This record gives sequence, C-alpha cells and structure tokens, in this order.
Amino acid sequence: MRKKSLSRQLDLNLLDLFDTVYRTRNLTAAGSVLGLSQPAMSHALARLREMYGDPLFVRLAQGLQPTPFADQLAGPVAAALQIVRATLDKAPFDPATAQRTFRVAMTDIGEQVFLPLLLPHLERKAPGIKIETCATSVNPAALSHDLSTGDIDVALGFISNPASGIRRQVLFRDRYVCVVRPGHPLAKKSLSLDGFRQARHIMPNVAGTGHGETVGKVLAANGLSDQVALRVTHFLSIAPLVANSDLVATVPGNLADTFTASWKLRLFEPPVAFPAFDVTQYWHERYHEEPGNKWLRRVIETMFLDFPRRGTAA
Repeated sequence: MRKKSLSRQLDLNLLDLFDTVYRTRNLTAAGSVLGLSQPAMSHALARLREMYGDPLFVRLAQGLQPTPFADQLAGPVAAALQIVRATLDKAPFDPATAQRTFRVAMTDIGEQVFLPLLLPHLERKAPGIKIETCATSVNPAALSHDLSTGDIDVALGFISNPASGIRRQVLFRDRYVCVVRPGHPLAKKSLSLDGFRQARHIMPNVAGTGHGETVGKVLAANGLSDQVALRVTHFLSIAPLVANSDLVATVPGNLADTFTASWKLRLFEPPVAFPAFDVTQYWHERYHEEPGNKWLRRVIETMFLDFPRRGTAA
C-alpha cells in the first residue's frame, strides 16, 4: 500500500489551531487569536478529531477540557510548531557583536583605494569583523564557483564578463588617466599626442580584471603596441617604476590619485580616447538574502556608491 505523504496526513494550520485551543480552552478565544469565525473553528476541530480519531476536547462543567490523548499531544505539537516558526525567522546579523571573517576578491587597486576607508569604519562599527582579501579569478566560471560556495563573499572591481548566477551593483564610474614622474620631458602643462606616441609605456596585465585588456586595445588601436616597454601583474608596482623612469602609465583615476599623494606623480588626461568603466560589487544569487553578506554589501554601497575622485588631472 502506498504511504500517504506527510502533507496529506497533517495540516499545519490544524496543529496551530489545536495548540491555540489547548492553551485557551475556549473556541471563541482561540478563534479570535487565529482570526477564524466560530463555524470555521468548529469545522477545523471536526477535521482534527477525524485526523487523530479522538475527541481531543470535551465540554465539562468547568468548560472545554482536553482528553488524555490531547494532553499527550500538546507537548510534541507545541515543540513542532516552535521548530517550524524558527525556520521562518532568519537569524539576525548584529555587526556590533558578530565574529566573522569575510573574504573579498579584489586587486591591489581595491586594497589601495577601498581598504583604507573600509577598515576604520569596521573598527568603529563592527570590531569583531575581519576582512581577508584574495585575488579575483581570471576565469569567470571559477569566480562564480567561488562566490557560490562562499569561498568568496563579495568581489569588487572592474571584472570582465562575470558568469551567470552573479548579481552585481555598480558603485561608481571611473576613467583612465596618465601618470608620469615630475619633470618628465614629454609632459609639461599637458601630455601631447606626439609625446604620448613617443613615450615608452608600462601596462597593467593583472589577472581577474578588465583593465589590461581595455588599455591594451586602445594602445593597439593607436599603433602603440610596440611602445609598451613593460607589463606588470600588480598595479601598485607602477608608481615606483614610473617615479624612477620616463615611462608613462595609463591607470584608473582613483588609483592615480593615491599615486599623487604617495609618489608625487603628475596626472594628465590621455591624448587618446579611453572608455570609462564601472567599478562594481559582485555576489552570488545563493547569498543574496544571507544576513551577513547582505550587511557587508550594504556597508560597501553606503561607503562607495558614487565614490568621488579626490584629485583631477593636470
């Protein structure tokens, strides 16, 4: 004989009704709690009696009283309802008391631009929260996998073609600028097109980001591929290399602003057109409603949505 499914044997609403009647010992009062009319309560109680093969409640001189079977049933039913209700209530995430490490995928641009602002905020508002950065995978499918498994909580930056299943939020739009050392012979008040073409260039070739591809395409389109003298795999190596040579680098504007502060490099608008790009935070659909992940994304959004460039090109 085929066994009936549990949903056909039990009605959760009926168990809720049983629990309420058991506690109130009054059909009218129980109906008021549940929002049911007297006829609806009587009909539901009849279904309960049929389901369990027991009267469950009988009217005595002192009012509605449970049967011995109902007394046995009351504890397990109350416990089961409590378990079910608990599944409907997501555990809150309290940043002030939480102890958790979030893994955030970013390049060294992110470490240079985001972390100096993010960490002081966390120290004040969420002292038990730790951040561990990791490299963004060059493979979109691998990034999607790491986000889906929770190995990475959030990815930040300019990422080419993230795979399906990834949610995103654009934080701000940035542009490329050129940086050179102070006193560079080809850069005076502006960087001329002839000077740009004569110069030797350093180009970022950083895995997991679209910057190298974008800059490379523009240089190639302007016949400057042979002028690329150096390709590096870390953005932060660019500043000391430019500061101690006549190389020209084309880098994201917010990163260039940090170079002017620490290395006194000069910023110039590129004499050829580079496309603007979006700096975005990425997360997996699986963690869209997870309270901790949601909180971290909200912090990032609050701090960096429409994030302004601090400096301007010369």
